[in-house]
Amino acid sequence: MEKAFIEYIPILATHNAGDRAFIKSILDAEGITYFIQGEHVAPYLFNALPMTVMVKKDQANMARDILKDVELTYTYDLGEDTEHSDDKNEN
Repeated sequence: MEKAFIEYIPILATHNAGDRAFIKSILDAEGITYFIQGEHVAPYLFNALPMTVMVKKDQANMARDILKDVELTYTYDLGEDTEHSDDKNEN
């Protein structure tokens, strides 16, 4: 059986472990497929690098809608589709 490739895109990043736990609980409750890049490394680097929430591409808009009104301590919104953001700025 061949494994399917799942494309993930970043939707936000945070340095705050409390925000990370809160985001995870919300995404888990909504059935969003995600992982947090840097989740296990950030504490060892004194949170010098952000933890990036990576969401399954076809669920990214739903995840953004769910998280848009959530007040977080220290989080970066990575915009809509960061891969093609340069294309949008040219027009």
